[in-house]
Amino acid sequence: MKKTLVTLLAPVFILSSGATALAAPANPFVDVPAKHWAYDAVAILAKTGIVDGYGDGTFRGDRNMTRYEMAEIIDKAIAKADQADAVSKALIDKLAVEFEAELNSLGVRVAKVEAKQNVWIGGETRLRWVTNSPASETGNAKLHGSDNFEFRQRLKFWGTVNDNVSWYGRLTTVGGNKFGAYEGISNSGSAVGIDLFAITAKNFLGIDSLRVGRFPLDSVGHGILGKAIGVDGFRLDQQFGPNVTFTGAVNNVKWNANAITNAAGNPGVSVPIDGTGLPGSGDARTLTNGQLAFKLTDNFGMKAGYYWADIPGGRTTMNVAASYPVTMFDRSQGWIVGFNAKVGDYKLFGDYMSTTLDNNVASGPFAISSNPKGWFLQLTNSKVSPYVIYGAANLVNPVQVGTDAWMVSYRSLDAGVSPSGAGGWDTGTVAYATQLNAFTKASDNVKCLSLAYQKVIAKNVLMSLEYADFKLKNKTLAGLNSDSLDKNTQVKFEFFY
Repeated sequence: MKKTLVTLLAPVFILSSGATALAAPANPFVDVPAKHWAYDAVAILAKTGIVDGYGDGTFRGDRNMTRYEMAEIIDKAIAKADQADAVSKALIDKLAVEFEAELNSLGVRVAKVEAKQNVWIGGETRLRWVTNSPASETGNAKLHGSDNFEFRQRLKFWGTVNDNVSWYGRLTTVGGNKFGAYEGISNSGSAVGIDLFAITAKNFLGIDSLRVGRFPLDSVGHGILGKAIGVDGFRLDQQFGPNVTFTGAVNNVKWNANAITNAAGNPGVSVPIDGTGLPGSGDARTLTNGQLAFKLTDNFGMKAGYYWADIPGGRTTMNVAASYPVTMFDRSQGWIVGFNAKVGDYKLFGDYMSTTLDNNVASGPFAISSNPKGWFLQLTNSKVSPYVIYGAANLVNPVQVGTDAWMVSYRSLDAGVSPSGAGGWDTGTVAYATQLNAFTKASDNVKCLSLAYQKVIAKNVLMSLEYADFKLKNKTLAGLNSDSLDKNTQVKFEFFY
């Protein structure tokens, strides 16, 4: 007399669906074949308690079920997806895909599975070969052997807190990450840091979007003023009609290196005192900016912004000779205008920047200007990249196998135009824990032609070829007789997962 529980439960499931059963597909009562994998999957979910109402917690496929009956059971499993372990979630996802049509007919969105999962993990591995060709007058060495090879490992985390709040974070190896440097300290790849983490809230106190945490400096222009990682602060975005957006941000882009004191009992040893409450430790080296972006047509837009930077500059932060003072100006402020245009199959965009240096103490024939300027242009055939400088975003989507794109850009930047720590480019592509090139201290007093080509050679595998020719904007400020600085080339492979 003992009947299978499937026989008892099937009519209950059907009746419980109410009127939605009328919206079923044309033939929802086709049997799921006797040895279909779905029976085993549901049996596993029953044993783990995700599918309940079976009495002894088991599922026995004594009788074939219709696809409609199976969809009803999967609906129950989706409702409990947040209680499932990784294996069970994978089974639920697989079942939801298999019976998507039946679930949709019941008003069950397959996206419900995604909604139950609010944490995602991804990663990125980069391998690259780099070479340089420093001008002889700079006295810098050419890379050889394992120094030509670098790696980088990143782990990314992101998710949702609720419908209006999301978060993300990223762990990354820090330092130069040179091949053959495992026994080193700063560039072995053993050190790991959190270079990005942020909470973003939508529709918060009347603000469209508010982001707080550590993130890129990406709130003004198309990249002439920017930083890829490690910017602590907040950013807000507000839409005014369909074509005007305001962006404002307050960011700590550089720690106060001057806030140091001799360690107690260790004369001559200096330690940072930021955050201790001691005098000078509260100077945050803040950069504040506001910007309006205008979409004038479907193919043309403009941006206009202003910034204030409580960040001093001098010989340790600019591409100038060692004879200049450590501190040449106290702070700076300036305006930026930019444009972006879609011209046929190409994208052309750029920025122009004008800065005013406060209390510029450099004087005489070798003084830097108190009103430095800078500009850049970039042309690309990328169909997916936003209007930002190359390096801030890829030119292709790594999942679209066979796609490729190129870009060419040129920039010209006076000394002091970009606040230290907020220049949009690393002047040298070669990364070292210690300074490789004495004249690659910041994104200023430089003019540079850059070329790049990217291709997706396999799913989630990206190849990049890059070339950059660096010259000094003002060789006199650097104390050199030639404006030649360096030529960098790199071949890069990135793996996304």
